Amino acid sequence: KLQKLTQPDPNNRASVGDSPADLQTLAQLVIRGDFGRVRWLATRQLVTSADAARRTVLMLVADASLRLLVQIEKCILYLFELGANPKAADVNGDTAAHLAARRDHLRLLTLLSFDAKWLRNDNGATPLMEAARTGSWKCAKHLLHLLRQYRFNECRQHGNLKRSRLLGLQNPEGRTASGLARLSGHAELASYIEREMRLVVNAVGEINGLTAQVEADRQELQRLAKTGDSAELRRAATCGSCDLPDSSGRTALMWAAQNSSCGDEALWEQLVQLGDPACAEKCADSCLHHAVRTGNSAAASALLAAGASANATGFRSGRVLLDSGADWSQQDKYGMTALAFATQKGKSELAELLR
Repeated sequence: KLQKLTQPDPNNRASVGDSPADLQTLAQLVIRGDFGRVRWLATRQLVTSADAARRTVLMLVADASLRLLVQIEKCILYLFELGANPKAADVNGDTAAHLAARRDHLRLLTLLSFDAKWLRNDNGATPLMEAARTGSWKCAKHLLHLLRQYRFNECRQHGNLKRSRLLGLQNPEGRTASGLARLSGHAELASYIEREMRLVVNAVGEINGLTAQVEADRQELQRLAKTGDSAELRRAATCGSCDLPDSSGRTALMWAAQNSSCGDEALWEQLVQLGDPACAEKCADSCLHHAVRTGNSAAASALLAAGASANATGFRSGRVLLDSGADWSQQDKYGMTALAFATQKGKSELAELLR
């Protein structure tokens, strides 16, 4: 099948069926980030079909044992264009989010809709519970950190109630995500989840609830990031402290990303392993937003490689984002594209690149 795809014949496209072999082939092409062949093979019928275990191509990609390359983002977005359903479930009730959470596939999880990330499988487990049970730190952090953003926690309408409800969901045995993490031997992750549950997001999205000692640790990391002390930041940063939020949800990774002095590749190699590369502040500006605005290419490259989405709302695009599959045609809420911004700001070279 793959040999035939080397020189695809457009006239044969109509003959492509939705057999298990076609589904597996498409999944492998997505995992490899081969957008050209994905675009040739994928059809609405194939993308919405499932195998005997009711697994779609999206689920097959989510359950891959390989590391998902940055190039798959463009492929997955194309699957969504063709009608891929992120809420579809297999014979066990597992969605793509459940499968991605077990594998710690942050890259795929970030691309799924918010509602699809909080469904239960047949065992009553949410993707957060699965991430906690398997010790999948990046996916667990991503799900926890989403609820710091007021567009998802609906703090203006419900205060902290929605956030508390989602973080406190229990399986049929009465165990929360933190309880499952502790039961499975992931005590550090359990403590992290419990600390996140103690945070309070008020009606205007401000975050508080850190203890005095933890707040002191957060301030020290912020100071090091703002002064550009890469050596000390590498020494002080830990998995538990990298993503500590200030009242606006900004973390040490964000402060470092927006500081061009923190352009040390070794620093970012460490930070993206310890922290959440997809973390965003209360207004949805992420680490990658900050890195792109200040031209911190080392930070941007490391964040993209670690799973940050190149298509998160609000980016001022550049070549590093386009090369990672960013959609140049995306519009903000006012209908402005990256090209419109570049033209408006007189950035002729970037405007030409986008054209």
